Amino acid sequence: MARTAHTLEVSLDSYIAHPYWPEREKLINIVKESGMSRARSSGNRQKALSEYLKRENISTAEYEELERLASRQFYVSGDGLIVVPSLHVTSMIVNAVSQMRANGRPFGPEQARSLIQATDWETDRLGPDGVWERFAVVTSGSGARLSNQRALRSNEYIGAPPGTAASNPVAAAGGIVVDSSVSLEKLHQALSYAGEMTGIGASRKMGWGRFQVLSLE
Repeated sequence: MARTAHTLEVSLDSYIAHPYWPEREKLINIVKESGMSRARSSGNRQKALSEYLKRENISTAEYEELERLASRQFYVSGDGLIVVPSLHVTSMIVNAVSQMRANGRPFGPEQARSLIQATDWETDRLGPDGVWERFAVVTSGSGARLSNQRALRSNEYIGAPPGTAASNPVAAAGGIVVDSSVSLEKLHQALSYAGEMTGIGASRKMGWGRFQVLSLE
């Protein structure tokens, strides 16, 4: 089937990426395998880590670089600009069409990855606009509460927090290749619905990641 390429421009009220990098997975495994998580004092944790790194032939510099890479808060372009990755764009569209009324959908959620191909959205930001901090209940994978003490969570964001005046909107643009069977009018409506109702990125249920569609050309 024929496909057409379009440019999508949006204005983001806010965005949190909260990536899970391969380096984060490696760090978690090091904590588990070294026994750090079982140590009760900072001295014992450091000793367990040092012994593990020596045993696995990992230098302190390599471990510190792993920590730095694992802690990156955003995806960035080659020019250093923060981007919304294509995987977030596609997931956002799938989520939106799964919630919309059937007669307004441009396609079913199971067809999204076959009928469209989205690129990253490049933003106009080189760094974060702020840090969002909150306390969260610590739970296991099954949802059971692990502690009465809440854990402090923090994420860098661009734009402005939900509920505040959107005085610092983020300009973003990307490409989208669309199958000829897809109604561009309905796709535009789906994107607008996503921007208003579902959002993009992390912490969407808390109101983050809302945006307005400026153009689909």
